[in-house]
This record gives sequence, structure tokens and C-alpha cells, in this order.
Amino acid sequence: MHTDLSRFPRGGPWRITVGRPYPGSYGIARSYEEAREALGMAVRLQLDMPVVRAEDLLIYRVLLRDQPAITDLVHAVASPLARARGGAGPLLETLDAYFATGCVVTETARRLHLSVRAVTYRLERIAELTGYDPTDPAQRFTVHAAVLGARLLGWPQRDLPAPDPG
Repeated sequence: MHTDLSRFPRGGPWRITVGRPYPGSYGIARSYEEAREALGMAVRLQLDMPVVRAEDLLIYRVLLRDQPAITDLVHAVASPLARARGGAGPLLETLDAYFATGCVVTETARRLHLSVRAVTYRLERIAELTGYDPTDPAQRFTVHAAVLGARLLGWPQRDLPAPDPG
């Protein structure tokens, strides 16, 4: 379907979202709502995917289900990156590329058009600022979840909600 839509000269670029199949007439509405939510999530995450499958974005739904918790995680883990020269943006971009490449520094450097040394320096700086080392397998998941949460919350472009005092 996406290929056929892409042939039209106007109206693009097209993006299709697909919900999971559910039985019965209620399932149609449920699948539609899931697809609609997946489209909104893809836009928030700035995903450049022509076909978005709702099941591929389930982890993001899990992260957002408890917004106070993900906000707290971003405050605790990612917000110290704002103290870096140049702000948090370049370091979050580095982490995003690092995780997208399977934590391969040379591929991260290639994607970001940086030297391997620059990427290594940024990863060390992230560990200094946050206290979490993204190269340490035991700490990697925490950092990755915080980076995903920051993207979902639109941080650092938008201010984070105040952390939950409870």
C-alpha cells in the first residue's frame, strides 16, 4: 500500500500505521486506536519510518504508561547532561546513535560524522556528568531508557515536568 501511495506526486510523504489484529467488531476499533496512538508516538519520536507497526512501539507505550516514573528517570539520569558545554542535545544524539548501532563506537562515529576519539570522549563525558556509564552493560539499560524517555517527553527542547515529590 505504501508503495502505491508513494507513486502519487502530491500528498506525500506518506506514512502508514498498522495496529495489531484483534477479533470481532470491537477489535477493529481497538486496532484503529492502537494504530492512531502509534502514529502519534512515531511523530513524537521523530521516527523516519514509512510503515509504523504498533507492536514495534510497545516499549514506548510501556515507558509512557507511568509518566511520573519516566520523568523521574530522565531527571535523575539525563538532566545532568544539560551542564555540558553545548547542552544536552549533542550528548543525547551521541547516545541515540550509540544505542542504534548496537553500541559500536566506530559505527556511531561514522553516523555522526565524528572521529572515534570524539565519540569515546562524549561517552566518557556522559559517564562523568550522569554517574551512569553507557558502555557498562549493567548500566546501559538505565541510560537507554532515560534517552528514550527524554525523546518521548521532548526534552531538552521542552522543559521536563517537575519530578513527583512522592
